[in-house]
Amino acid sequence: MISGSLGQKADTPTEPAKPGPGAGSRTGVVILASCLGFFLINLDATIVNVALPDIGLRLHASLSDLQWVVAGYTLAFAGLLLSAGTISDRIGATRLFGYGLLGFSIASAACGFAPDVALLIVARVLQGAAAAAVLPSSLALLRQLLPDPAARAKAIAIWAAGGGAALSAGPIAGGFLTSWLGWQAIFFVNVPFGLLTVAGLSRAPRSVPRRTSFDLAGQVAAIAALTGFTFAMIEIAPRGVRSPMVLVPLLVSVAALFWFLRVESTVRAPMVDLRELRSRVFVSCLATGFALNFSFYGILFAFSLVFQQDHGWSPIRTGLSFLPMTVLVLISNILAGKLTRLVGPRYPMAGAQLLSACGFMGILAIGSHGPTWLLLLATLPIGIGGGLASPPMMTALLESVPAERAGVVSGLLSSCRQAGGALGVTLVGLLISTTGFGMATGLRLSAVAAGGLLIAAATVSFLWIRGAGTASN
Repeated sequence: MISGSLGQKADTPTEPAKPGPGAGSRTGVVILASCLGFFLINLDATIVNVALPDIGLRLHASLSDLQWVVAGYTLAFAGLLLSAGTISDRIGATRLFGYGLLGFSIASAACGFAPDVALLIVARVLQGAAAAAVLPSSLALLRQLLPDPAARAKAIAIWAAGGGAALSAGPIAGGFLTSWLGWQAIFFVNVPFGLLTVAGLSRAPRSVPRRTSFDLAGQVAAIAALTGFTFAMIEIAPRGVRSPMVLVPLLVSVAALFWFLRVESTVRAPMVDLRELRSRVFVSCLATGFALNFSFYGILFAFSLVFQQDHGWSPIRTGLSFLPMTVLVLISNILAGKLTRLVGPRYPMAGAQLLSACGFMGILAIGSHGPTWLLLLATLPIGIGGGLASPPMMTALLESVPAERAGVVSGLLSSCRQAGGALGVTLVGLLISTTGFGMATGLRLSAVAAGGLLIAAATVSFLWIRGAGTASN
């Protein structure tokens, strides 16, 4: 395990939850609030897609406009995650979580009231920025609230299940809300739940801010690197790899990454202590997060193209075909908490990724022209493996750092996961639709890439993680 000395020490420790009358119910309310916040920001990443045709019709939006309704949220979300994690540690997870939820609710209302697509895109960017504040602070809140590792593993499993539930509910809820009440309803639905979550947060113990200097250069470098990379991934499919709109932000991203590493190795109080990257458990968790999102979002995108373009399915039928896999993610998230408490994170992480890899090997064998039911059957181990791997991965990561570093490491993990998802979707799009391979060969190559990455990450997890989040450094 990383020793506490590797992280920047807080001048005043995070204030623990004090036991007393009603402490159990208060803790339960805070866990529920954290879970609901995570649910909302994940729901908003998926619920919009089904409503895009109606938004285009009502607001007279072009295809490019609609792409930015989705991309604006993703760009702000991914670009600000690492900075949000740092701010969570600096001002306190409770405070940033509350501010993020309040901002998310206001931005959601602004989306619903937007009179034209330009203002809708601006409001979506603000939504993504608020969501970036919610994600790392919600996980850091659990780390600070629950000092007992077993209780924390259980809470993290519930938290992860919230994201799995949003993944399952998003396309279906988006379809029904848009059909019954119009596209505005997919945004307005966030407001009461966001405010309810803020009310539940009032029962959380207050996090004590860290009295440290602010790493402004590191913040700017991180935002430039993450935003440039995400922008390039978004623009590859419509513009091609050689477009200046892809190459310039990609070069900016690479340059900003080197700048970030240089800054973090020289400043007195770095945002990310690079010595933490010497910890094998830390690196293995980041690798697992990258591999899981690369493979999962890549296959969602691949099958969306295969089922609609190759098999002629409707968007609703395609969305419903993913339901068994996403429901298994939710169920596996819950089971993973108990499994992690029993045997630690090492075996669940490694075994779950190998199980997911088996699903991709099945897709490789079946191919896009194989029986549809067999292709869908192959997605089931992907869903189970993805659901089983996430809670132990987050448990191991949070166990490896002091509580006052929970925000920034949560942001770093989330940034790796966002980068993995963006790269997975981009690579699949290139292999299937923008190269000379064709749908069948492109799908098989995508399965090889995802399966190989999962096997590599599983091997790292098995070799480097020991016990309940410990590793030899």
